[in-house]
Parts: sequence; C-alpha cells; structure tokens
Amino acid sequence: MFIVSPKWVYLSNKKIESNKSLLIDRSIIADILVDNKIDKTYQKMPRIHYQNHLMVPTFSESYIDISDCDSQLKYSRKISSLFQSGVTKVQVVANDYKKMLKYVSLPNINISNKITLDSSNCTYHVIRDMLKTIDFYKSDDSRVFSINLLNIINFEKDLIIKISSICNELNLLIDIHLSEINNLSNSEINKLFKFWEEINLLNNCVVHDFLTSQKLIQNYISKYKILMLVKYSELLDVENIKLLLSLKPNGNRYALISDLENTYKLYDIFKVINIFSENQYAFDDRMILKSVTSNTLDFFAETSPSGVIEKDSLASFNIFDINSKRLLWRNENYPALADLDNQSLTAVWSSGECVNIKT
Repeated sequence: MFIVSPKWVYLSNKKIESNKSLLIDRSIIADILVDNKIDKTYQKMPRIHYQNHLMVPTFSESYIDISDCDSQLKYSRKISSLFQSGVTKVQVVANDYKKMLKYVSLPNINISNKITLDSSNCTYHVIRDMLKTIDFYKSDDSRVFSINLLNIINFEKDLIIKISSICNELNLLIDIHLSEINNLSNSEINKLFKFWEEINLLNNCVVHDFLTSQKLIQNYISKYKILMLVKYSELLDVENIKLLLSLKPNGNRYALISDLENTYKLYDIFKVINIFSENQYAFDDRMILKSVTSNTLDFFAETSPSGVIEKDSLASFNIFDINSKRLLWRNENYPALADLDNQSLTAVWSSGECVNIKT
C-alpha cells in the first residue's frame, strides 16, 4: 500500500478539496485520508507528493470511429493519443468490427466495442454471425459489446424486433442516430416511438444528434431519460451550447464523444463553457466532467467502480500541474476545471499504475 498526496483533489465528482490524500491498495482506493492525520497513523507508509497539482478522475471516450485505422500501428497511435490526454477508457466503433477485434489493446486502457449493423446489408445471417462473435468472447470479462444501428428506419420490422430482443436478453446497449429520423413528420415520429416502446428498444438505448433534432424527438428522449452522446463538433455551434447548458441535470444525462475527431477536444470545451458561464449562463461545470467519467460507466467492464475519486473505487486519476500555468498563484485560491489542459497533464494513473506524461 502507498499514499498519493496532491494539493487538490476532485472528490466524488462534487467539489475540489485540499489537504486530502488517497490510500492506494494495488488497484483500489482503500481510503480517503486527511493530511494532518497521516503522520500519526501512516508515517512509515510510502508517499507520493504532487505539491502543486490537481487530481481528477481519468476520462472516457465513449464513441470514437477507428474505420480509418487499417493497421495495428495506426490503431495504437490513435488510442495512445487519447491516453496522452488522460483517457483510460475507450469505446471503439468501425464499419468492420471483426477487423477491429483483431487489434491488440494497449496497456492501461480499457477498451469496449461497438458492432455496427447497417440496414442496407443487415440480414439474419449477419445477426447470427454477430451472435457467434459475442458468444466467442463471453468468457472474457474484459470484453463489452454494444450495437450501433445505422439507417434504423430502413430495417425490416421483424429484424429490428429481433435485434431489440437480443439486446434486451444480452443486456447490450443500442446506439440510435436521431439525424436519421429528423425529417419525419410528427405523426411518423409518434408512431415510431410507440413501436420502439412496444418492442422495448428504448430500454437499452443511447442516442446521437439530440442537440440538432426537432423538438418532438427531444421531448421523447427527455421523457425516457435516455443517455445522449454529444459530439464535440456539435458544440462549435453557439445555439447547441446554449441548449446543452439548459438541460436539466436530473433528467438529461449526456456523454461527450469524439466520433471522427482525431484530436481530443475536452479541454477546449471546459474553456468554452467557462466563457458562457461568465456571461450569465448559470451552469455547473461538474456536468461536463461527469459526461466523460461517471455518465459513461455502462459502456465498460470493470471489477470496481470508476469515474469518481472515492473510497473503494479504482485508483484511476489524472494529475495536472496547475502552477505550471499560473505565475502568480495564491495558495488560498482553488483551481477550476477550466484550468485543465493537455499541457499541464503530468501523470495518468490507471488502476493503481502510474504513467508519467511529463516529468
């Protein structure tokens, strides 16, 4: 066992605190310690100090397209780039999921896989083949699968019923792209959601394109409290940012995703949201952090909870050198999430193992 002592730590995804340390037992946070009691009880325990640093949970990338990775080398580079940004959990999607499964995972990264089913070529044979693949990996607890449906309104009715039944039985999440139904009439949308409800498709689904969907579709998604996947690229639009800021925390959960992006944009979003908050837009920036931590847990297989720094969670956290950015730092001032950036990321801890990003 050993102790990790940052200057500040983002505890329980609620607030930044000082004078707190983590007692680490292998891959688990065994306890949260108050600094002034450590010398009395743990004086002989090995201790790692981060004198001017902020500790936050490591991040998740819940949907990144790797169809452009036609080799192990390109795949490794793409995943490694995410790790260098503080990401330790990645959900990958590709047009050819079998090729995707052949790539060797990188150390300290938790990978899950989305299997794409496109109505243009989906048959019962394709579904059977998919089930064989999932069955092949069923003894591997580290493998988590979900289903990415493309051109959903063109699926034959019996096929979509079959897919929904399989996903409910195997507890597989289903990705629905709302842009594919956005041009339907109100009556068509009402009929479609009624059908989806009847076949229990909405039980296990997540949705894309919420911010750019028509109001009726948004109302349905809010009604069923479905997790929304929001692309960083969607937040280049001011109106989309305003809509995101207006979402109710208890009713609208979302996860930020890269999709086709080759650069991790989370740190840019922290700063953009901070600007809006300074201009009278009341917003809790913890929602952004949750969108890449605790809101993403269903996508990944883990023996212990993660995405939050608290007792009994995985010891997975990022260390940021806050003083490296501020020449005139006052000790009584607490950092904010908007202070985070890739340049100040010093170390990434994944399940109790540390990888130094900068020394």
